[in-house]
Amino acid sequence: MKLSKPPATTTGILPLILAALFFGSPSHAVDYDVEVIIFEHVSNSGVGRSNTLLLPVVRGAKSIPQQAEPNSPIQPLPQLRLQAEAEKINTSEEHRLVYHGGWRQTDFDQENAPYMRIALGQQVPMYAERGDADSLYLRGYTNPPASNNGRYTQVTSATIYGGIKVWVGRFLHFETLLSYTPSGSSQSFAMEADRRMRSRQMHYIDNPRMGIITKIYPVDETAPN
Repeated sequence: MKLSKPPATTTGILPLILAALFFGSPSHAVDYDVEVIIFEHVSNSGVGRSNTLLLPVVRGAKSIPQQAEPNSPIQPLPQLRLQAEAEKINTSEEHRLVYHGGWRQTDFDQENAPYMRIALGQQVPMYAERGDADSLYLRGYTNPPASNNGRYTQVTSATIYGGIKVWVGRFLHFETLLSYTPSGSSQSFAMEADRRMRSRQMHYIDNPRMGIITKIYPVDETAPN
């Protein structure tokens, strides 16, 4: 008995189906709108205060853009969506609104995502101790210790100073490396966090002296954000 051959198309289609299952469609870059509200707590809590001034080390930080820059992976935020939340803080007796804004960026990975520079409030001059390559914060003083020996350099910080970094892995990550220094104080509060997030969900990051509300929207022209 003569066996019939399988249809000629079977052997040609099967590899294509398997390739689609294993490799999927080509990936493409996704942009994200990062909206941030930063505010101070009016109450003067001493919890979390360091015993010196603190200067966050945000190497290669980028300024939040105010104007569009051709071919840049970081652009101005085209619109603010958290107006109601910002207004509640602005009219609250317990909090003081410091910043409401943000930026649009591409889907940086952890290694390539830059910190966005944050410098809000009054200037804070200090003498900062030189740190090593792994330092996240440098200790600072209003006056350098007597045994200076070139270990301190004069720098200018701010009431809220440091950087915010957003990057994409399995989840969105929102990193803060910030210091809060009350006016006239010789001590700072640190705000170091790495918060995993989901897009379009509001997140709150707290600190004894300040707070951050953020919401990150993927830029999708085919669906409402």
